[in-house]
Amino acid sequence: MEEVQDKWICGFWRRIGALFIDSLVLGILGSVIGLFLEDTFVQLGGWGRLIGFAVSITYFGVMNSSLSNGQTIGKKILNIRVVDSSNSTISLPKSFLRYSFLAVPFSLNGAQIPNELSLSYLMYPLSLITLGGLLSIFYLYVFNRVTRQSLHDLVAGTYVVNAEANRQELPPVWKPHLGVVAVLFIVAVLVPAYTSSLFESEPFKDLLVTQEAIISKESVRYAELTTGSSTVTSSDSDTRTTTYVNIQAFLYKDNVDDAKTAKQLAQAIIKTYPESLSKDLIQVTLAYGYDIGIASKWNRYNYQFNPKDLIGLE
Repeated sequence: MEEVQDKWICGFWRRIGALFIDSLVLGILGSVIGLFLEDTFVQLGGWGRLIGFAVSITYFGVMNSSLSNGQTIGKKILNIRVVDSSNSTISLPKSFLRYSFLAVPFSLNGAQIPNELSLSYLMYPLSLITLGGLLSIFYLYVFNRVTRQSLHDLVAGTYVVNAEANRQELPPVWKPHLGVVAVLFIVAVLVPAYTSSLFESEPFKDLLVTQEAIISKESVRYAELTTGSSTVTSSDSDTRTTTYVNIQAFLYKDNVDDAKTAKQLAQAIIKTYPESLSKDLIQVTLAYGYDIGIASKWNRYNYQFNPKDLIGLE
């Protein structure tokens, strides 16, 4: 029975291979568009991911539908396609619905979310969609070996199959898989409750104030701020731990080689985050570029400062 099913249902690695090829095609397309619209993409900032979402959902929505025999470029190369339970290709609306359940979690993952939103109740549905969706997609991809349906396939009632194979009867999805998916979504909903308590703690509150001070600078579009430590063990077994404050500032203009701007941002950290004076290092990364989801381009320059050397400098 399993041998017959494997001939109709596409195997894991062939499906991943097709996705890799399609991602490469979209990446090249996004990079070519970026050659002409780089400045526009940079100004869009985090909203640039909507561009990649629009391109990818159009590509996969159209190509996975009956308009293209259920085959994207990657699926054509590897001879697989998207079908319904009767082994027929799916309509355009169903294809768009199917891909949206895959694209939305990936598009939201890593997006630059404002602090106001991060601290609001909207984080609960966002976590449900993003974290719950991603975990469920990965889990089903790996462990649902009989039907090989991931979350978006279950929602749309579709299968990815070998194009020249005949349809075969399949057992329903193993119910414990659905139970695990339910648990993953529940965990995703609970995560913001934990993270919100972290944001209310003193270190995080102070860091948020500093982040807002950096973003208020005229040249800075967005900023990410972290603290931590790194430990290095040398060949003579000496161990050295370095504590640091790290900031990555995304600029409106390609001035990543402007050391004066980097020093001003380091001084802003000292003024708004006094604990930085107890650190060994302040690391400032100036970044300029864009990320539209399907392609990205970044120019970065790193600067390091001793906090004590910046005291009293203006």
